[in-house]
Amino acid sequence: MKIKPLIGIDNIILGSSKEIIYNLLGQPDSTNSDEWPDGTISEAWLYTSAGLTLNFDSDDHYRLSTINSNSKDTTLDDLKIIGMDINTVIKNHPDIIVDEDLSEDVKDYLYPEKEISFWVVKNIIEHITIFPEYDNSTNLPIWPVTQ
Repeated sequence: MKIKPLIGIDNIILGSSKEIIYNLLGQPDSTNSDEWPDGTISEAWLYTSAGLTLNFDSDDHYRLSTINSNSKDTTLDDLKIIGMDINTVIKNHPDIIVDEDLSEDVKDYLYPEKEISFWVVKNIIEHITIFPEYDNSTNLPIWPVTQ
């Protein structure tokens, strides 16, 4: 599964409607919903065999807001990054920074210009999250599609 920064992964495009994702991937294996303190709702669709979690957020009108992958087939610039040492990825992408240092063993890294987050345990990438680009003045997503 090829990461397309700021766009999606393979043919799964950020900003897509739930209907488009359903037509593309079918019924999710499971779904769950979280309500945040500010009243927004995040609905997650889990495609377990594909190693994907797709999030649709109410403040984004339930468009595909983030893509999370833990699939060993996830690639960034032809590197299979899940299970890889984060330091190897940083050698190829020196702009990756520590976003949150949660413990000695757990860190969240960020590739700011590509809006990719890397969840790392004991220096090994466990999963990634792909975000859309955001408008700096409005803090609203700039969708790669207009569905």
